[in-house]
Amino acid sequence: MGQLGNIPSSWNTDSEAFILVSEHRPNLGPNLEADDIPVINLAPFFDVIGVEAEGENWSAIGAVVEHSKDPTLRSLVAEIGNACAEWGFFQVVDHKISPELLRKVMEAAKGFFSLPLEEKKKVGRSFERPLGYNDSELTKNARDWKEVFDWAPLGYYEMPETVDSDYRSGRYSNTTLKSYNQWPAMPDGFREACETYTEAVVHLSGLLLGLISVSLGLPYDVLHHYFDKDNTIQARLNHYPHCPLADLVCGVNRHVDSGALTVLAQDSVGGLQVKRKDGQWVAVKPREDAFVVNVGAILQVWSNDKYRGVEHRVSVNERKERFSIPVFYDPSIKTDVFPLPQLLDEEHPAQYQSYNWGFFRRTRNNGNFKQLGENIQIHHYRI
Repeated sequence: MGQLGNIPSSWNTDSEAFILVSEHRPNLGPNLEADDIPVINLAPFFDVIGVEAEGENWSAIGAVVEHSKDPTLRSLVAEIGNACAEWGFFQVVDHKISPELLRKVMEAAKGFFSLPLEEKKKVGRSFERPLGYNDSELTKNARDWKEVFDWAPLGYYEMPETVDSDYRSGRYSNTTLKSYNQWPAMPDGFREACETYTEAVVHLSGLLLGLISVSLGLPYDVLHHYFDKDNTIQARLNHYPHCPLADLVCGVNRHVDSGALTVLAQDSVGGLQVKRKDGQWVAVKPREDAFVVNVGAILQVWSNDKYRGVEHRVSVNERKERFSIPVFYDPSIKTDVFPLPQLLDEEHPAQYQSYNWGFFRRTRNNGNFKQLGENIQIHHYRI
């Protein structure tokens, strides 16, 4: 196929691995820009909870929210519920995260990805050590046109050491593998920018999780204990180089996030596409002041299909590079995921069997590095 342009040199030697089968190639024609994806203003929420917003006393925040008669807050909760049910995606504004924090971490990302490949690979990821730099990730067994840097706010990421290759067994080892953060020596201030930013977004994620719980008719703090000190929250810097074959590849192939909740910052280039209920792919219009929030598979199971994780993908640009920063708000590996009993009755029986998140995550992680056939999905646990 020849050289593909100004991209990491290793990609030229394996260019066929990026090419998608025709039915999964992105439509780069006149896409519908999804102006109807909800944009939710969080100001009424922060007005009601006041100084409680600065802490993580989820039960105290919940007491304020659940007893509030404020109509704008009730409307906000209803908007979130509708967005989760109809789209699985929404954007939030007036979220109390400083634009300066975002500017610094975006600059850190640009500085890191501009380093020579050999420098970035000093903190390279591997099958055994899944935090750090990677430029060869797979989604749906296709190579992604991106390079990434991953870290965990806890300082490490823990998974079962081994899992059964047959996902139907659900068997996994009692011993765990801890992967520790790897921080590059350059650029200056990189680690501080990443850690400060992540602390703020993880806190926002916890606040949003409570609002989603209330929108289901549940207590604000009903889910937070799954995200205690041994959580698997992970943050990522994404860099999508410009691509001369933008109509043949994806920055990330179609997928549903496997965890609970994703909170994403993106630059102005655009590329995120969401699959609507009618099967149409629509582009999420970037907003400088917004975070994109999407429901993951765990929330779909917890809600017993009231809320849905939606397929999405990332197209690439022929002329412009793109940067984005997702935070994956995911629970402890000890979490057994199942429909919440409070949402079940004779008319609404459980739609899923219970599964262990540690087993699921380790199995999915294995597929990031090797072509393993069909990736594990929640539909494998559907009753």
